[in-house]
Amino acid sequence: MTSSRRSCRVRSLLAAVVLSAAALLAAAQPGPLLRIDAPPCVIVHEPELSAEATRLAAAAPAIIDRLSRQIGAPPMADCRLFLITRFDQGDEDLAEAGSVMPDWAAGIALPDMGAMVIRADRVGAWRQRELTGVFAHEMAHLLMSSAAGGGADRMPSWFKEGVAANFARDGEWLDFFHLWVSPIPSSDHPLIEVGLAFSSQYPVMLKGAYAGSYSFMLFAMDRHSAALPARVMACLRAGLDFDRAWLEAAGVRLADTEDSWSSEIRGKTRWAAILTSTATLWLAITMLVLLAWLLKKRRAARVIERWEQEDPFS
Repeated sequence: MTSSRRSCRVRSLLAAVVLSAAALLAAAQPGPLLRIDAPPCVIVHEPELSAEATRLAAAAPAIIDRLSRQIGAPPMADCRLFLITRFDQGDEDLAEAGSVMPDWAAGIALPDMGAMVIRADRVGAWRQRELTGVFAHEMAHLLMSSAAGGGADRMPSWFKEGVAANFARDGEWLDFFHLWVSPIPSSDHPLIEVGLAFSSQYPVMLKGAYAGSYSFMLFAMDRHSAALPARVMACLRAGLDFDRAWLEAAGVRLADTEDSWSSEIRGKTRWAAILTSTATLWLAITMLVLLAWLLKKRRAARVIERWEQEDPFS
């Protein structure tokens, strides 16, 4: 083969490599975000999520209307919903959301920006059952911020998450299990324990925090009124602190409701706590080991007895 032919083949090979690299680089670049109007929302989404965005746009108005009535929120201002799988989309608000959104979360509400983000690739995990449920949960947070006005910062985490979970209807029986196996029911002040658990790095505590919030607000609304959250937020908007707002809305002190809830979950939790405790676990393991030893010993005795019966020299 002449040097000129070898040179041509090398150049062709290099050109193919360059073209392949360029194609891979182009495929890795995010495409332009698309928009769908779903007043008062604008859904900003990746092209690959067009079907999901269309379904959400159809469901959004009814969800917003229901939540607005339950929460007692004023007419909602325009907002943006980012439906994405990654944050590197060239949007400053989206990049800012990515810096504060937990790695495990499927959604986050950003009231100061009038926006929310849903990571479609995270939908389906714990507390994030379906797309419309995540949307309802985050929309509830936006509406609660509007309903409480200047008092939004006085809402404790357990109140915000408990109200959002109940109104988004995304609680389930598993939440009660997460609550039962957490330290929350054994605390003398379970709501304080719930609040602290939201900042925990341990998944069992974080799940307990969300489950406790859901459980307490479900209990409070059953005991007092389904309109309790709306009344509390109206009082916050009027300038009351949270404890006073609760008293005005529920007719009893927050501490009294907490005590009643604590008594209920302790009663339901007693056997669950015993059955799931570390001591019970080790006792069960010890009993299984002892049982295995006894069975092995009995089997060995039978083998020896059979040998003795079959011994031709006896």
